[in-house]
Amino acid sequence: MLKYRILSALIGVPILVLIFQMGGWLFLALNLIVVTLGLVEYFKLAENKGVKVNKFLGIIFAIVLITVTYLTGKAEFLYGTLILGLIIILLKQILVKINESAIFSTAVTYFGVCYIAGLFSHLILLYNSEISLQSGRLIVWIPILATWFTDTGAYFVGLSLGNKALAPEISPKKTIEGAVGGLVSCILVTVLLALYFNITLYHGVILGILIGVIAQLGDLSASVFKRDSEIKDSGDIIPGHGGILDRIDSLLFVFPVVYYYLQWFVS
Repeated sequence: MLKYRILSALIGVPILVLIFQMGGWLFLALNLIVVTLGLVEYFKLAENKGVKVNKFLGIIFAIVLITVTYLTGKAEFLYGTLILGLIIILLKQILVKINESAIFSTAVTYFGVCYIAGLFSHLILLYNSEISLQSGRLIVWIPILATWFTDTGAYFVGLSLGNKALAPEISPKKTIEGAVGGLVSCILVTVLLALYFNITLYHGVILGILIGVIAQLGDLSASVFKRDSEIKDSGDIIPGHGGILDRIDSLLFVFPVVYYYLQWFVS
């Protein structure tokens, strides 16, 4: 398992660096692919629980949301698209077909788009921003690397020192010791990145704490969905990692937190 994780990282990271550097349609394509695959995996979890979701409308809505956010680069257009999307999904129930469980179907479909596309679109907002005179193309590495170090620190500390279960009913293998190790690792790397990007030590520490906690909560949240649907991994597209949703579950929470913290307190 570990060797597959390392191999995936060795292949994936250089590709990610290249795409972030080039930007343009490659960056948009990356976001569309990740969000579409993540949403498909989410819908699979819902369907495994017997929920009839509107996959076609949900995926189209997600693609429009990501594209609009990319073209405008502004949060208000993201919010506006989310509101319009909700209206369209509701109108579909009235004008096209009323599902046997209309409330449940509408709620699960709309939540999936907000959860996957709505949260992940903050990567685009962060990418297009400018923080402390630094390009967002570089700043995006703060949440990505910090989340990766959180996951890595939690894994190795938990593996070597883990004894007390963190949330046994949700994810039996996660330990309190591992969570602390992930948090410490996150703070250290975030402080170093913050100083590199001319962000003060104070903000670096706060960001490290926020990311270290939020990333692990995001991971546990996805684990709740998978346990409820009785599916171990959301997919198997990435060797050693599972599905797309297994890889972005923490980032879905981290991207918005980092974006708004930097916008409100650092810019």
